[in-house]
Order: sequence, then C-alpha cells, then structure tokens
Amino acid sequence: MFQADSVELTVLVENWVDMLLPDHGDHCVRTGLIEHFDPKRLPPQAENGISILVRAKQGRHTTTVLFDVGLTGSVLLHNISALGVDASAIDAVVISHGHPDHYGGITPLLDAFDRPLPVATHEDAFLPRFAVMGDGSVSPFYNQTFSIDEIERRNGRTILNTGSLDLGCGVYTTGYIPRKVSFEGPKPPAQAHAPGLYQVGADGTYGLDEVNDEQGLIIDVKGKGLVVLTGCAHAGVLNTIDQARAICGPRPVLAVLGGFHLGFPTTPSDNVALTLTGMAERDVRTVVPMHCSGLATHARFSVEMPDRYLQPSVGTTLRF
Repeated sequence: MFQADSVELTVLVENWVDMLLPDHGDHCVRTGLIEHFDPKRLPPQAENGISILVRAKQGRHTTTVLFDVGLTGSVLLHNISALGVDASAIDAVVISHGHPDHYGGITPLLDAFDRPLPVATHEDAFLPRFAVMGDGSVSPFYNQTFSIDEIERRNGRTILNTGSLDLGCGVYTTGYIPRKVSFEGPKPPAQAHAPGLYQVGADGTYGLDEVNDEQGLIIDVKGKGLVVLTGCAHAGVLNTIDQARAICGPRPVLAVLGGFHLGFPTTPSDNVALTLTGMAERDVRTVVPMHCSGLATHARFSVEMPDRYLQPSVGTTLRF
C-alpha cells in the first residue's frame, strides 16, 4: 500500500474557537490572538459541525481531501477564506455519514467550484432519517436536502463506497466499520420511539439508526504510523482505529481526531473512561476529541492523558 511522506491537517469547522490556545512545537500551529486581532484578516467562526482539510504528500505528489463539510456552507466558506485555504486544490470530498452536521456544507461548496468534484460517501447516507427528542418532539426526515441528484446537479461526482477507497498518497477511507468493541456503536432503545436517532431502511422498515453508512479517514505516514479521522464515531472511535489497522496493518497510531460521540445524551457516561482505557491500550500518541465528544471527555482526557490530549479549535493545523 502507498504511504504519505508527510501530512498536514487543518481544522476548518469545529464547535470551538479559542484564540488563546498555544502552539505545540512544530507539529501543532494555532490561529491565535494575533490573527484574530489583525484588522486585515477575518476571524474564523465555530459551529456545531466538523470539517478537516487533509493534505498528504508523497514525493512530488500531493492529495488534498476535505473530510466532512460542517453544518452550513456559510461557516465552511467563511473559514476557508479566513484561514487562507486554497480550496481549488481539493481533489475529493469524503462525507463520513448522512447527518447534517457532516454534509450540510456540501451544496454551497460545490456551487463555489467551477469544476467537477468527487464526493465519496455510503449509499445509506441518503436514506430518510428522524430524530426523537426526550420531550417527545420529532425532527422528521431531517436529511431530505442531501441527495445524489442535488450533488450531481451542482457538478459533484458521487462515489458510493462500502469498502475502503484509496484516495492517493497514503490516504484511505475506512469503508464500513465493524462493531466489535462491546460498549461501542448504537444500542437498541429500551422501548419503542424512545429518544434517539431513527432511519427508514432500504427495505422500507423503520428502526434504530445504526449509522451503517459511517466511515472514517486514514493517513498512513511512512515510518511513523497512522492518523485516524472520525466524523462522529457512531460506530465507535476504538472500532474506527481497529478498522484502520485492519486496512493498513498493525501500525502505531500517531493521532486520532474527530467526534467521539461521547457527549450524546443517550451515551452511557461510563463510555468516557472505557474509551480512555482503550486509547491507552492502543497507545494513541495524540488524542484530539472534537465536535460531539462532550465536556466530560475533554475533562477526563486532559487530566489523565495530559501529554497526549490536544484541545481542538478552528484554525488548528497538525503536521506529521
């Protein structure tokens, strides 16, 4: 399999903006106070979503992949401009799964392009989804604006994958993520129509949204190890790491960043400690919980893994 000589990851969309976070050596550079206060520049914005720009190099070649596109195109496009990102270099977009905080910016992004752009996701990402809240309110068919027709009408080129895709220069999608870690992954509700996420299946049945469309991203860095990206980790962040190693081999894990799905109201609180233990067992060198990971996750990891935990923020760039 191909490997990257180096990779650079820039957080374009995240729930958090913090202009006081320090750099960490050469491998973590922040958009800080100077950039926020500079009247010649736009300060970046935060929203409840995620988008990470990946630039992997192999020799004289570069592959640029946009992993997820946030909740709104307005924030994504604003931050692309604010951070001085050359969006024209994007080779492909990977949508981790069909929830709005991950695909929401796709049509504005495609409208801003003047050429075809590949968009990779799972076919189940387009199946109708519903959200039932604790007070009984329902968000019906909340992903109806996400469709193959809308993508291709805007000159997007849809790639439907269930297995791993080789995107070049050591960048791979995970494809479907097997649910092997016992405490991870969606669990059936105790009663019908309990609070949670639901989906209409391809066969017309209505039930628990198991988010079988979810996939992560892997960058295999030569001589170093794997960088693993998760969208929301509905399938489990440890399951995602294990799938990355199943694809690329039993390599060291340089970093895991993305949503860990530990802040969701129906996720058992014990899962934070179990995930921390699983990260330690897998010897993850840098842990960056983002988006849906929850305050308890940040608090626990920052105290118990202070040398490995890294607080996320829009404008953070990591280099390996």
